[in-house]
Amino acid sequence: MQSPDSSSAHLPTPVWRTFWAIGAAITLARILVLIFSPTNLGPDEAQYWYWSRDLAFGYFSKPPLIAWAIATTTGLFGNSEWAVRLSAPLFHFGTAGFLYLTATALFDRRVAFWTGLGWLTLPGVILSSFLIATDAPLLFFWSAALYCLARIIKRDKTSIADFSALGAMIGFGLLSKYAMIYFPAAMAAMLFYKPFRQQLLRPQLALTALIALALFAPNIIWNSQHDFQTISHTAANAKWGASLFKPLSLLSFIAGQFVVLGIIPFAALIYFAAQPKKYLTAHKDHAPLMLSIFAATPLLIVAVQAFLSRAHANWAAAAYPAALLLVTALLFREGRGLFAKASIAVHGVMLLAFFAGVLSFGLLDQIKLSGATKNLRGWKEQTAAIMTYADGYDAVLVDDRYLISVMLYYQRDAHVPIVAIDPNRSIDNHFEAFRPFDPKLHKRVLFVTTREDSTHVDHRFHTIKFIATVEQQLGGKHMRRYGLYELEDYFGRGAN
Repeated sequence: MQSPDSSSAHLPTPVWRTFWAIGAAITLARILVLIFSPTNLGPDEAQYWYWSRDLAFGYFSKPPLIAWAIATTTGLFGNSEWAVRLSAPLFHFGTAGFLYLTATALFDRRVAFWTGLGWLTLPGVILSSFLIATDAPLLFFWSAALYCLARIIKRDKTSIADFSALGAMIGFGLLSKYAMIYFPAAMAAMLFYKPFRQQLLRPQLALTALIALALFAPNIIWNSQHDFQTISHTAANAKWGASLFKPLSLLSFIAGQFVVLGIIPFAALIYFAAQPKKYLTAHKDHAPLMLSIFAATPLLIVAVQAFLSRAHANWAAAAYPAALLLVTALLFREGRGLFAKASIAVHGVMLLAFFAGVLSFGLLDQIKLSGATKNLRGWKEQTAAIMTYADGYDAVLVDDRYLISVMLYYQRDAHVPIVAIDPNRSIDNHFEAFRPFDPKLHKRVLFVTTREDSTHVDHRFHTIKFIATVEQQLGGKHMRRYGLYELEDYFGRGAN
């Protein structure tokens, strides 16, 4: 295998220090914005926080690492919104760091610098660094695994440490999000190319598999003990039971990649992919081919899913580390590094605009973008208003996953229990499964619903009395409403 590009020797020594300094500065700025932003936790974030109060090896809709991360940061800094979200910018700084190291191993420090900086300013990362979600830890462990793999491919001698670390990163990645399965799938695709096969098909690869499986096994066991809830939920998200073959969904997914990865990087990726013999397989170091496999595997799998049913743009997030590194390396190799720099400049402006927006709702309202933050506004006030009606009831009964998530966070000290009812007689979320309405304990309840009537509970309660409507202004013309009812004399399933 070839050694890293000798051009790295011509770069000033302080370059690596500059990357880490800039990356740390951007990350610190992100943390300060988290601290001073008036945004509330969104419903999914609040749900992850709720999970973190009861650590386990699995949860209804996600593997456990997101809850573990939140438990760590809130254990250190308390339960404020910024502390719940704190690991997100740290994970992305770590991802940029591993991409820097991988680029140094495969190419040179110039490519490493611009790849690391490019990651920290990607549009998708701008948002993902502000909200706590499963993509941040997934991408951290994915990029760490990619670095381990690059070391294995570049070394002439076998390193048990690299193979072991690769297994650990895959295992932790699977505990972050099941999309990590694309990584071993991409490794399998690499085996069709002889130079990769010679480097990977060694006895130590069995150690990689054993370590990954050992780390992931507790989540498999948890699922087996809970009717495979997480796996079933993930499968249900694919919606393969609905009508298949949706070309417009595929086009929407592709368009979304320009938004998440950026116009210049994704356009460059398409340009290079359209000429594989020239750009991907012609180089003796094989690095572009390896990166193209790791970019293409998630993109193609999720594109098929989009065509068959639906797919959100971020479902292919695992493709972005390799894609950005590949594009940056080829742009500089072809003498077009200015495009990579221009992309970072554009994304840097977007980053500053994002900071301004999440620090000032008034600014968003003035430019008619209130809807962009409507799911992050008004929850604290609205849940407090709902709880003013809760005195004297055995429980607050909620039929909306979004609302119960934020109520359990913002009203965590409430003296009245907050429980879920399943409006369609099927378990559709974590709260219906693990915080359900109990007719034996909850005789008289305050029912909170997104509906304007109570018809979906008429067949369960004899006494139904309308109490009030609680509204919350979300900026501009956006309003969130919940209806409150008093329910008593339950006669539905499980009444006796």
